[in-house]
Amino acid sequence: MPPRDRRSIRYDQFAKPQKRWPRLMAYIGIPLVLAGTLAGAAYVKLHRHDPESLDTTPPVALIKASGPVQGETYAWKHVAIGGGGFIVGLSMDAAGKTFVARTDVYGAYIWSDKDNRWHQLVTAAAMPAGDRVQDGLARGAYEVVVAPSDPNRIYLAIKGMVYRSDDRGAHFTAAQTGPFPVEWDANSQWRFAGPFLAVDPGNPDIVLLGTPGRGLWRSSDGGRTWQQVASMPVNKDRAPDPGVQSPGSQIWFEPGREGRTTGRVFAFASGIGMFVSTDRGATFRPLGDGGQHPTSLSRGGFARNGDFFAADLEGKRVWSYRQADGWHDLVQEGKLAALNYQSLAADSRTDRIIALDEGGNGFLSPDGGKTWSNITHSASVGEGDPPWLKVADLPFFATGSIMFDPARPDRIWAAHGVGVFRADLTGGDTNLAWVSQTRGIEELAANDVVQTPGHAPVFAAWDFGMHIKHDLNAYSTRFSPDRGFIAVQQLDWSPADTSFLVTNASDTRPCCAEDGNAVMAGTSIDGGSTWSKFPTLPTPPGTKADDPWRMAFGTIAVSASDPDNIVWAPAQNRAPFFTKDRGRTWEQVRLSGAQGDNYGSFQNNWYQRKTLAADKTSGGVFYLYHSGEAPNAALAGLWRSPDGGLNWEHVFAGEIAPGSNSAAKLRSVPGKAGHLFFTTGTADNRSPLMRSTDGGRTWSKVANLGRVDDVAFGKAAAGAAYPAIYISGQVNGSYGVWRSIDNAATWQRLADFPMGTLDQVTVMAADPDVFGRVYLGYRGSGWIWGEPASCKASPLSAFAISQCFAVAR
Repeated sequence: MPPRDRRSIRYDQFAKPQKRWPRLMAYIGIPLVLAGTLAGAAYVKLHRHDPESLDTTPPVALIKASGPVQGETYAWKHVAIGGGGFIVGLSMDAAGKTFVARTDVYGAYIWSDKDNRWHQLVTAAAMPAGDRVQDGLARGAYEVVVAPSDPNRIYLAIKGMVYRSDDRGAHFTAAQTGPFPVEWDANSQWRFAGPFLAVDPGNPDIVLLGTPGRGLWRSSDGGRTWQQVASMPVNKDRAPDPGVQSPGSQIWFEPGREGRTTGRVFAFASGIGMFVSTDRGATFRPLGDGGQHPTSLSRGGFARNGDFFAADLEGKRVWSYRQADGWHDLVQEGKLAALNYQSLAADSRTDRIIALDEGGNGFLSPDGGKTWSNITHSASVGEGDPPWLKVADLPFFATGSIMFDPARPDRIWAAHGVGVFRADLTGGDTNLAWVSQTRGIEELAANDVVQTPGHAPVFAAWDFGMHIKHDLNAYSTRFSPDRGFIAVQQLDWSPADTSFLVTNASDTRPCCAEDGNAVMAGTSIDGGSTWSKFPTLPTPPGTKADDPWRMAFGTIAVSASDPDNIVWAPAQNRAPFFTKDRGRTWEQVRLSGAQGDNYGSFQNNWYQRKTLAADKTSGGVFYLYHSGEAPNAALAGLWRSPDGGLNWEHVFAGEIAPGSNSAAKLRSVPGKAGHLFFTTGTADNRSPLMRSTDGGRTWSKVANLGRVDDVAFGKAAAGAAYPAIYISGQVNGSYGVWRSIDNAATWQRLADFPMGTLDQVTVMAADPDVFGRVYLGYRGSGWIWGEPASCKASPLSAFAISQCFAVAR
């Protein structure tokens, strides 16, 4: 391990070589104790004894080349941060040989006992050729299940398709001949419910799929063909929004006992009730006599004696169904307290049943629901896991779903907001001592990457702040700012002081502002180790001074010559502001012809939008791109301030490129005054890379490029007069990560799909000190980094932890 940080955990030491409903909304119910525990009334300084607090030196280069070499190869790996989440579902075969987990934002994972870590299932090495396209499967998994009777058989539902693997996820084929009528949202408000896909315990070819708006579907041939189950009603619409707002139909096969199956299946239609099948899901009838019964369920399962138990999040209750006397509301009967019950698990070996709320609190029954005891919980970091996951040890243990291990007596698993956890219950124990088992999962949603000369890169995420990485292969020990839940949407730096950073960090939850740290926007003078909040926040027109989020999120930039000079355009299209005294006082940015209070150009706080930039060479020069949102169509185009934000000139009128109102990126080239690049960053062919060399007054397309996600600039090659340029996008119609060392005249492909990811690139950056090193941030799978290395290029294999790619033109 690096001598400067003996506490770092090597990411690869345990492996052998070979929105509309953003996920962050899951934490809306976190009580104030979470915020109060992790943040004081002031902007807390990070612990000085933490090595990552002190060491912001850049990572050691793998190769010291100063430019391309003959037969150049690139090494690619995940930036080792570890965890994230939400993990929203778990599945295991009856023998406990294959264990999979689904996520809400990108793909699914499989646990490897051999490698002692999780591996991503949705990769270019495993998925069919038709999905190996730019952000081809940039979605969470709607469902993933292992066939109970066949540990090699995995079904994966994602992006409107069902896939099947017969070799434990090494390869997937499209199980059905075409997509289902609608795509499923793996990140909806009902993503913790389920299961939405279930396999017959005795026959791995019989599969049921529950959709939100098209009812229940059945396949009896391993997913090759599907028929809608006519006797099962479609879920009721739960909200007035366009489309069907409902969880998918939920399905439970009764597991049977002693290797026998019963053929009984329960399927739940949200808003209607439970239905039962006795012919393995071919036909269904209503369960019960029409009396009291649940109309909303989150999770459930069969007890050992055949009784059914289920958690009802919306109703704050737990239900049981006994064949002898029907449905029972255990809260109404006084057996349980009313809680936001999210998850429930029944032990197939004993009569234990556990029901937990969203925060991991709840009850345990040792006798099939006759009596119940309160559950307590704690959490710790498992051996080899990311140390920063200690954040889970709180009164609110963010719980998605739970399940008993079918092969390990007394073990229970939890899908949690930062990863996967396990606990062991023996005897009359009612304490769930959760231990993380999350290594290998990289599920943070990337917002930004910044690396200043002479310093380590800083990676900024939704939910869990920023991570300084002086060792890209070592798991993070902590994140900053020092608050349990904080989204760092953007960072910026000033060439005048490369130790200086600025951020607009804000809490994404519409709660928990009482600690005074709902917005932690501010500055760092030591490369990101410690932070100070802005002394004041402005009050944009139309907002109230007592609104903690009146100035939050958006896009932010700092002057190239003066770290005190900062411009900030907040979200919700609120008016931008600038400061020349590091946030002690603020002045409103005035754009000629602006209409109304909200004349900014950054609507939704989750936009991957970076449309405010400081010229990285000319001090006091800022650029602001406006998309012309109503009623301010006349503001569309590029605005330039020569004096730190006081005065602005409309130097280019109209959109630089179409579709620029969401994920657009405006980038200033370091060392080149007035040189700008722009892309809309949209997932279609309207995203050319545009450039200007006159401060944005005129723009031209960069030849042969399309669908550019982002652009970054790094150390120039030896003898080159222009920084190396990197893009994620298409050159002559071929997708990849590309590099130009001759000012965009020619391009070399550094990877097709780095580490096989089919996720969407949201941000890029490059090392200013090491030629060739580049970082890519993804919508739901953290960051990947690559650099020139002496390695042997070969096709990417499933479950690889690194990739070697032969650079090609």
